[in-house]
Amino acid sequence: MEIPLNSLETGEKYLFEIPDLNFRAELPYVLLPATNGFIRIASFNLMGMIEWNRIFGQALAKLIKANIPNLDGVVFLTAVEKSLQLSQVVCQELDVPIMAVAYNRRKPHMEIETGRKRPFIQVGGGSVTSGDKYLVIYERDFNLLKSAKRGVIIIDDVVSTGGTIAALATILDEVAERTSADKDALKILGIFCVAREGELKPLYKGLSYKIHWLGTLPAPQFLPKKSEI
Repeated sequence: MEIPLNSLETGEKYLFEIPDLNFRAELPYVLLPATNGFIRIASFNLMGMIEWNRIFGQALAKLIKANIPNLDGVVFLTAVEKSLQLSQVVCQELDVPIMAVAYNRRKPHMEIETGRKRPFIQVGGGSVTSGDKYLVIYERDFNLLKSAKRGVIIIDDVVSTGGTIAALATILDEVAERTSADKDALKILGIFCVAREGELKPLYKGLSYKIHWLGTLPAPQFLPKKSEI
């Protein structure tokens, strides 16, 4: 069944193109609440987009292989929710059987409140689309990251302010500190995303140079709230 995607969302659109992939799609502009106004962005939402995740996941897998040919001892890390399907495609393409996932809130299955004393890490973060938030990893992801021998690869959908990347990097620092692990074993080898939003900005711990992307999106634009008369 062929679905005309442009007909599913109304309003002004941004033409997102990645020539190397022969990809073209119109993304709707949306307004996000902000102090004294709104942030206007081109909304790149991968949730439920099966074909897009396949296309971009395969492309990112090739990009990772080109930059980091040897994945032995490397652990993959992503954050929910919009990057999860994308990251699963990437890992399937690279024959990676498991990846670490940072959640956006505490979940019952983590048993954080039950007194079981399972390890978990919670850090503050933020992004253009979701605002202030927390990222949490629990026992399974903690132990998976602890098992890294040669570094970590981060997968994201869009990198803008770098808030999510900073939170994930802080999680890695915390894992290293709690386990007395060699920090080189948990170093970030690369940050791979579908799109960079606006100009490349300085990131936490100078990680900007480790970002790899397939395409670019316009920078978020602040629109002041109109005064009521």
